[in-house]
Parts: sequence; C-alpha cells; structure tokens
Amino acid sequence: MTDIIQIIIIAVAQGIGEFLPISSSGHNAVIEHIYTRLGYPLTGDSSEFIKLNIFLHLGSLIAILIFFRQRIIDMFRKDLRLIPMLIVATIPVGVVGILVDRFIPDSQENLLIISFCFLVSAFLLLYTLRLPEGEKTCSTMTWRDVFIIGFAQAVTILPGLSRSGTTIVVALWCGLKREDAAAFSFLLAIPVLAGTGVLGCIKLLRATPVPVEGDASGMSMLLLFIGAAVSCIVGIITLMFLMDWLKKGKLWYFAIWLFFMSPVALALYFW
Repeated sequence: MTDIIQIIIIAVAQGIGEFLPISSSGHNAVIEHIYTRLGYPLTGDSSEFIKLNIFLHLGSLIAILIFFRQRIIDMFRKDLRLIPMLIVATIPVGVVGILVDRFIPDSQENLLIISFCFLVSAFLLLYTLRLPEGEKTCSTMTWRDVFIIGFAQAVTILPGLSRSGTTIVVALWCGLKREDAAAFSFLLAIPVLAGTGVLGCIKLLRATPVPVEGDASGMSMLLLFIGAAVSCIVGIITLMFLMDWLKKGKLWYFAIWLFFMSPVALALYFW
C-alpha cells in the first residue's frame, strides 16, 4: 500500500509545478526516481501510476476552474470568440502528444531529457527580462497569437519544459499584458488537463492487469482522492502566488530553481 506521505509529497509537487513555471511532469519524474532508488516506489505498476496521474491532474483542473471561475463565466457570456481560439490552440499539443507517445514512449521518465528541458525553461524565463509590458488582452489578441501560443504549448509535451512558463513567455512575446498572458495560459490548460485525463483512462483500460485473487496491493481510492484534493488546494494557493509575482515582473526568479534542478536531474540519471 502506497504511503500517504508519499502521495501528499507528489501531490504538492503537482500543485506547485503545474502552475509555477517549473514543470510538474519533470519534478514528478524526479520524485518518483528518488522514491524508487530509495526502495520505496510510489506505484506498483504502470496502471497505478496512470491512475495517480489522472487524479493529480484532476486536482489541477479543479483548481483552475475555481480560481478563474469569473473569467470562464465572462468568456461564455461576453467573449465567445475565446472558445474557438482555445480549441485551435489545443490541437497542436494533441498532435505532438500522439507523436511523442509513439516515438519517444519513455520520455516522461527520461531524466536526461528532463535535465535538458529544465535548462531550456530556465533560459525562457530569463528572456522575460527583455520583454516590455504588452497592451493586448485576451479579447484583442489575434489568431496569429493563438497559433504561436498553441504551437509553443505543443512543445511542452516533453517533461521539464514548463507548460505554464512557456505559454506565458510566448504570450508576453506576442504583446499580451502579463495578467492576460497568464489567464490565457491557464484557460488553455483546461482542455489539455481534461485531455490528459481522457488519454490516461484509455491507457488505464489497456494497462490494467488481470486481478489476482487475494492481491491486496495497489493504491486505494482514498489515497487517490487525497492526492487530488492536495493537488487542488496547493494549486489554488500557487496561482495566487504566481499572479502576484507575474504582475511584479518577477517570473524570471524561477529560472534560478530550474538551473539548480537541471544538474540534480542529470546526477539522478547516472545514479
């Protein structure tokens, strides 16, 4: 039975990493690797890991829906133009996700890839120091902006490349205001997180082993729901923190952490 402390730790990492520009997938892989090396693997088999991943991302999705509830309501009431924009911007990540899953199936656990992507994310965040405050809002952004941000998000299918960090930086480069860049980035995360859950369920149906009589191992639903709840609560707190830092133009601060985590992931790759 997976220990509740392990679930809470990785759920906290998910809640922080999904929204701060440091990559939740990269940090989760590092944590899972450490657990395994210490003799305390987080999950017993692939189906358990998929279930845990679904619930952790569900918590992140609920956090977005709660935090940006007014923006979502306004989108449906006043700015329906944003809905097709979000759909179009999501298509590239679906295509790239299928290709990566087919040709680099172990990318989500490859610490060498993660180490390199941590560095790329760090340099992207440093680039914000050169970006002036934009004037566009979610309502005035162009279809060109949408395509560029959508393709930028598609690249972040690789672990270690922060989805939020990359899309916010690219949105700022397109001329969006800081708050609107973050809002569009996280609204864009809604279909991505929902899609992750759907794909996870499909993989789960394929990966679930035939149950063995008397086998009491595995992750209980209680632990999975605890993971989702912790991910959601931490996610909401993290969003409050991030929006404040973004308004102050301090997004680049997180590059310092990524410059630290890159060699850590590289060292763990050889461990």
